[in-house]
Amino acid sequence: MKGKLSFFIAVFLALCAFIGLLFCPAASAGGARAGLLLCSGIIIPSLFPFAVISNLFVELGLPQKLSKFCSPVMKKLFGISGAGSAAFLLGIAGGYPLGAISVSEMYSKGALQKNEAERLLGFCNNSGPAFIISVAGSAVFGSVKIGFFLYGVHVLAALLTGMLLKPERLTGQTAAPPYAAPNLSVAFTGSVKRATAAMVTVCGFVVFFSVLVGLLDAQGTLSSLTGAISMRFGTELHFSRSLLTGFLELGTGTSSMYGLRTEPENLALCSFLLGWGGLSVHAQASAVIREGGLSPVRHTFGKLLHGGLSAIITYFAYPLIF
Repeated sequence: MKGKLSFFIAVFLALCAFIGLLFCPAASAGGARAGLLLCSGIIIPSLFPFAVISNLFVELGLPQKLSKFCSPVMKKLFGISGAGSAAFLLGIAGGYPLGAISVSEMYSKGALQKNEAERLLGFCNNSGPAFIISVAGSAVFGSVKIGFFLYGVHVLAALLTGMLLKPERLTGQTAAPPYAAPNLSVAFTGSVKRATAAMVTVCGFVVFFSVLVGLLDAQGTLSSLTGAISMRFGTELHFSRSLLTGFLELGTGTSSMYGLRTEPENLALCSFLLGWGGLSVHAQASAVIREGGLSPVRHTFGKLLHGGLSAIITYFAYPLIF
């Protein structure tokens, strides 16, 4: 019964989207252009080089090297092996969905157990400094200093999320199987190919969700929901709109905050959106990790927790620092 209900809901939503594309071609084209501009202007330049390096590190056996040195700290704080430190560092340096890509690659290479790989997904897939400092800080709020503040909060909340997701007891923590790294030329060409395939997937989801936001806006659905939220909670229409669009797609939602005053509640909203990532990021991560047989449940819960912690820390820390 549950399976049939899910099927009919999926068909209904797909039919609504199809009708929207037929009757609102200008809105869908505008959304697609906005998504492509986001991909070409921000996502690919900031993410693709990190994706190549991430895959190269995995191919050359860096996780196994780090595991030897970082294992005591990672087990103590997060309940995972030291190999997971590579995924966390790449995740906070490269941005969405590099953390998920790194975990999937490490798991497929045998550097991570399944239980620790899924636990890592809850806190290692994060927004990178390029997006937070340049877009959220400088472009939206007009301050690089605020960008660094938001990034610091983002990293701190990710660490706290990992600690809260730590199991009571470590189970199944066996040594990863030995892995013989290929030569540099083979590793590099393979890394570029996988990074390119990952970028196509990521950009596909970004464009799709940008089109979805455009259709909802053109049909008045987004405006109606924005008004309902503002009336119910007493928030500004601009604030509510950014919340809705950011819930769907991070880049669009963050950019839509342009013009909001630099106040604790607005910065807390931005931090929440950066931590949550948007449904687009969740779809990107799910597409990557499902190929390796991992479950996205821990990732979804972790990003919700990350967003909530980020908002709370930002709201109370901003008046103390600025």
